[in-house]
Amino acid sequence: MALVDYSDSDGSEEQYTTSTSKASVNNSAIGPLKRKRDESVHTNLPPLPSSFHDLYASNARVSTQDDPGLHGGRPRAMPHVEGNWPTHAYIEWYPSETESEHLSTLLASLEGDPRPSNDTVQSLLKNEVDAEMPLHVSLSRPLVLATDQRSPFVGMLKDRISRSGARPFCIGVRELEWVSNDEKTRWFLVLKLTKPPNDDLNKLLHVVNQAASSFGKALLYAEPRTAVPYQHNSAQGSKRRTGAYRTLKGSSSSVSANPASDLSGHFHMSIGWSLNAPNSSVLERSRSADLFNIHNLRLVVQAVKVKVGNAVTSIPLPTRMEETRGIIENVMKPGHLAIDVPRAGGSAYTAAHECVSEEALVHLKSYKYSSVDNSLISKYILRHYWNAFVEILPLWLAPNMVTLLGFFFILANVICLEIFIPDLVGPGPSWLYYSFALGLWMYSTMDNVDGKQARRTAQSSGLGELFDHGIDSLNCTLASLCETAAMGLGPSRKGAFTALVPCLPMFFSTWETYHTHTLYLGYFNGPTEGLILACSIMILSGYYGPDIWTNQITDFFGHPEIFSTYSVIDVWIPILIISFLVAHLPACISNVAKARRAQGLPLAPLFLEWTPMVIYTASCGAWLYSPYSTLLQENRLVLFCITMSFVFGRMTTKIILAHLTKQPFPYWTIMLAPLVGGAVLANLPRLGFPAMSALTELWYLRAYFVFAMVVYFRWALLVINSICAYLGINCLTITNKPAPNQNLNEKQSLNGTLPNGSGHHKGE
Repeated sequence: MALVDYSDSDGSEEQYTTSTSKASVNNSAIGPLKRKRDESVHTNLPPLPSSFHDLYASNARVSTQDDPGLHGGRPRAMPHVEGNWPTHAYIEWYPSETESEHLSTLLASLEGDPRPSNDTVQSLLKNEVDAEMPLHVSLSRPLVLATDQRSPFVGMLKDRISRSGARPFCIGVRELEWVSNDEKTRWFLVLKLTKPPNDDLNKLLHVVNQAASSFGKALLYAEPRTAVPYQHNSAQGSKRRTGAYRTLKGSSSSVSANPASDLSGHFHMSIGWSLNAPNSSVLERSRSADLFNIHNLRLVVQAVKVKVGNAVTSIPLPTRMEETRGIIENVMKPGHLAIDVPRAGGSAYTAAHECVSEEALVHLKSYKYSSVDNSLISKYILRHYWNAFVEILPLWLAPNMVTLLGFFFILANVICLEIFIPDLVGPGPSWLYYSFALGLWMYSTMDNVDGKQARRTAQSSGLGELFDHGIDSLNCTLASLCETAAMGLGPSRKGAFTALVPCLPMFFSTWETYHTHTLYLGYFNGPTEGLILACSIMILSGYYGPDIWTNQITDFFGHPEIFSTYSVIDVWIPILIISFLVAHLPACISNVAKARRAQGLPLAPLFLEWTPMVIYTASCGAWLYSPYSTLLQENRLVLFCITMSFVFGRMTTKIILAHLTKQPFPYWTIMLAPLVGGAVLANLPRLGFPAMSALTELWYLRAYFVFAMVVYFRWALLVINSICAYLGINCLTITNKPAPNQNLNEKQSLNGTLPNGSGHHKGE
């Protein structure tokens, strides 16, 4: 069973004394699994209430003698004594069908030799008849109560839990670990849990330990412990430990738990067990397994269970409407889902909503950047330029500052554009177009050397990738404004399309990265070949003037039978559309499909994640291209694009943050709401209402700009400060210590190749 069967007085994992290996967040469990669930069987029935499970929490006692054969070869830790009542306080969790499948897959991935032996790891997910069993988080050691102590102990727990300040909460999985019980008779594969925002686990442990101490019982996690690695002695063919956790043994009321102690690192949930310590092959499989789906598990905790003998008492956690002075007036109804989060605007609520809670940020500690750049120009030409350029940068310059300096070039370009070519037609002075090309090139250079600077200064972290791609998202509509002006497109439909179309490939590359955990750049990609093309257009406009793009193509290449009388501007929009639909989007879908197949998951549901981009694109088009809108006529394209840079920047950067913290895909941002509103207002006559005036539309756009800017910077500061505080790093200055998971050997690896040999290291 997942819970210690107290009728048999089995050894519990809660007094573990060893930790063989802390697997990375991509680890797993082992063991022979029972037959797989029939995947063709599905049910729409609601889950049974927890009170029903309590009626069948244990089997009837079959023997008072110690017979290991009755329970998988496990000897009793406590001999059966008439009148003694084994007692345990714990949190119970019944995984859903999908969650159970993920856990079973995790266990199966570690399955080694199928022949049964003492090294075999048994699953705690199902019992002998293949029925699913609950998992649990212990809040006490196995205790033994006398008959007259049972009711007072349970009553004391009810009282103290009601006044503990703990309320219903949600926890996730942090990592995988092997541990043993005190007697080293059983080893357990456990999922270590995250710390809830309100520190509820520590609060519950403290009150349970207080109750145990009042009855003279041993406490759980009462003494600090120091992990000592498990070693495999191959020479002697045996396993031994070079050290152990120091644990509190015996039953003493003189030892009390410190309520100020943070014991979050100890809370765990067992999913498998073995009679012997895991061998080296098991440990290696644990280290290499994938925990991506396991990290998405969420345990909703609404009650504490107390098992005395075979009787289970469920103690619900008080809700906010209940009085916390020991009198519960509003008990949660069965099936009611209540998660304790502060009101909107509260720090814990905001942290969870914005993917910066501790359970989300813990994944940044296992961050490893991955990219594949197939561009031949990058590989054979630009790589050498980037490697030489980064050597110019001083070592006191933070990599995120390098990224920001590159963005300043684009901002300078936009300011000059607004001053010298406010109509986006021109012609402007030649030096202006050259400055556009220089600014865009310097932005690209800084964007590609920031990761190299991070390795030089030992500052690589997930914040770097987030900061880098966040700046890229802001730049999408700004750099393309300069290209619009360089081609003299003006505030026209073609100009608006040119300025906004880079958002499409950026979004789908971000979507692809979220699911593949790798940034893929093709043989012809926007950040390299596309940028070189844009710089070339700006240079040619500086030399020949922007009117060159209105000349017929035959003036340059001849062949009127092919190009007829078309100019570059005439075929410009089709070129952009075909490039995206043929060269970019199919590759993104293909890479995501491969990643999903590798995980045995379907692709079709992921197309719903295109929803925010569909809304963004459709709303922009419906607003700007409406015959009743005056934004293009009144030359408001620059203001519109700056506003959209904040909207699109928030939308895609949230996806990158969810990718880094392994959180669910963000389908929505509040910043899209005014965009949809603008599209509706611009088409009021289609709905039978009078058209919006030009002045009203302008002030609506100005208000939208202010709203988008405030919301974006508030969110950006929240995320950056949260990550910096959690990782102990600075954003724009060098820290004295290496960033978490920084490979110091990479400081000397500046040849432009990632550790996996996949290309340049961008945005570390």
